[in-house]
Amino acid sequence: MAFKSDEYYMSIAIELARKAASEGETPVGAVVVRNDGFIAGKGRNSRERDRNALCHAEIAAIDEACRTLGGWRLCGCTIYVTLEPCPMCAGAIINSRLDKLVFAAADPRSGSAGSVADIFGLGYDHRPEIVPGIMEKECKELLKDFFGELRRKNRKMSGIKTVEVKTSEQVKKVAAMADEIWHEWFPSIISVEQIDYMLDKFQSESAIENQLKNENYRYFIVMKGGEYVGYTAVRPDSDGRLFLSKIYIKKEHRRKGYGKAVFEFLKEICRENGLNAIWLTVNKHNDDSINVYKKCGFKIIGEDVTDIGSGYVMDDYFFQLDV
Repeated sequence: MAFKSDEYYMSIAIELARKAASEGETPVGAVVVRNDGFIAGKGRNSRERDRNALCHAEIAAIDEACRTLGGWRLCGCTIYVTLEPCPMCAGAIINSRLDKLVFAAADPRSGSAGSVADIFGLGYDHRPEIVPGIMEKECKELLKDFFGELRRKNRKMSGIKTVEVKTSEQVKKVAAMADEIWHEWFPSIISVEQIDYMLDKFQSESAIENQLKNENYRYFIVMKGGEYVGYTAVRPDSDGRLFLSKIYIKKEHRRKGYGKAVFEFLKEICRENGLNAIWLTVNKHNDDSINVYKKCGFKIIGEDVTDIGSGYVMDDYFFQLDV
């Protein structure tokens, strides 16, 4: 039996990841290979199926390899995994004395071989050789496709559709919805004069066009059937978070779960783009929205008073949801 290429064994791990995806699991696969080419263990993510936080691909592959080879020391073996290991799996790789770790895609959310932390460099008595980036493109595409499909399923379950704003007509529709919703929602919180000022400054057609063109914003219209029910606007920040600038549902469509479905959509955008949290600002007197955010898991992380010109301020809490 001869040892084959890194790509050969990573291809086997990718097939295991595809199997996990077909079962509704995050697509991660792992293979433990002895230095003579013998495949001692295989594993794929099965946390959802087994309802067990320990059921990562690496843990399953290491467990099978230990049973196959008859011992806990996997000296002389390499583990191939499609995604950079998390802290738990990095610890298992160290404890099992694997000679080498080969992984495909980096994980900016929980990767522990350098992306978030380097557990292997903390001075433990064993440090495997680490080879990143083998078949990275294929594994990134697999993750992207999985989370994109998951997002589509979540929207289908709620009956809503999110349409990204690309045309001038869509911008005009968003501005019209903003005018309608803001004048219905905010008079009990801020003056009509401030509402008109803020709409012109932040939600007019020209303001939205500028945000899309120059400020890296993305706007989405929320639809139910052929009807417009609301909109949301987000901006990815350089600190690894997604700024939720706007999320509004029209009065007649509230309390139907559409807002929650939008939050799930935004979580998938985060996962797809390697972002680790959603954050937003909300007026301190906007009690209904504050209660919704808290119910959805957001926590207050700060507060500030921002001068927006013409004698007006925004007196806001900052909320964050870790993804």
